[in-house]
Parts: sequence; structure tokens; C-alpha cells
Amino acid sequence: MSLYLAAYDIAADRRRRSVARTLRGYGQRIQESVFEVWLDPGEVAELRLRVAADLEVEDSFELVPIDERGARRRFRWQREIEPWDPVLFR
Repeated sequence: MSLYLAAYDIAADRRRRSVARTLRGYGQRIQESVFEVWLDPGEVAELRLRVAADLEVEDSFELVPIDERGARRRFRWQREIEPWDPVLFR
């Protein structure tokens, strides 16, 4: 199995939900439209066919292989907003 990063930009809600459901079957969501998925070589082709059925011309989908050695040591961080930090909305 190999680790992949799957990311999409899909215009219609129905198609976007369908692709997200498909990806949940292969891995986990790490951001709104980004998933980590573990795939065998045969599953890559299967996933491509399943996702392609939901896409239209204006949509995009990226499946990027990630070096498996990097999966063992992963860093993730996010700055939390402090209560006194001003939040600007534009």
C-alpha cells in the first residue's frame, strides 16, 4: 500500500459530497477537500474510475503520491486563536 494525498475542487454540492463519500472509503479527511488515502496499485485505477464518474469539465481532482517513509514521521500544527486576538472579517 502507498500513501496518497487526494484533493479536489468541485463546483456542485452533490458531486462534491459523492467524491467525499468515495474518498472516505479509502482514507481520512484532513481538510475540507483534502484526504489522505492508502491505496494498492489496483485501487488507484479503481478510485480514478469512481471519481471520474462524478466529475464535470469545471471540476478538478488531484491524486498525489506521498513518500511512504514520510508517513512514519508527520508533523501537523495549527495556530489557535486566542480570545484576545482580533478577528477581521472582510
